Amino acid sequence: MVLENELELTKERDSVVKWLNIKQPIKRGNTKFTYINIIQNRLDGKSVNSFIEHSRLSKKQVARLIHISERTLQRNTPEKKIDINASEKLLELARLFFTGLELFKSKTKFVLWLNRPNQSLQNIKPMELIETNIGVELVLDELVRIEYGVFS
Repeated sequence: MVLENELELTKERDSVVKWLNIKQPIKRGNTKFTYINIIQNRLDGKSVNSFIEHSRLSKKQVARLIHISERTLQRNTPEKKIDINASEKLLELARLFFTGLELFKSKTKFVLWLNRPNQSLQNIKPMELIETNIGVELVLDELVRIEYGVFS
C-alpha cells in the first residue's frame, strides 16, 4: 500500500513538473518536499503558459484561479516569477488536473465535469470552488468518491 502510494505520487510529480514546464533539477524523494521546494523557488510565466496550454483553460480562468489579474499575466515575461501564493495555487491546480485526468481519462470530460453543477457539492460547479484551497480539497474529495463509486 505504501509503495503503491509512493509510485502514484511519483507519477503525479512527474506530470506536474511536465505541465508546469519546470526545468530546475527535481530531487527524487519525498514528493511533498519537492513541491515545497518548487513553490519556494516560485514558478514563472512559462509555467503559467504551460498550464494554460495543457489544461485547456483560458488565461482569464487561470488568472482568476491563481489570484493574479489577467493584465498582469499578459504583461509578465515568461521568465518573470509569480508570487509564492500564486505559485502554490498553480501547483495545486496541476495536481488537481492530474487527479481528474487519471479518473476521467480525458481532458474534455474532466473540464466538462468541472463546469457542471454538482449535486454533491451543493449544486455548485467545481470550477467555482477551486478558487480557494478548501474548495480544491472539496473537489478532490469528490473525485475520490467518484473513483470509489461512493455517491452522496
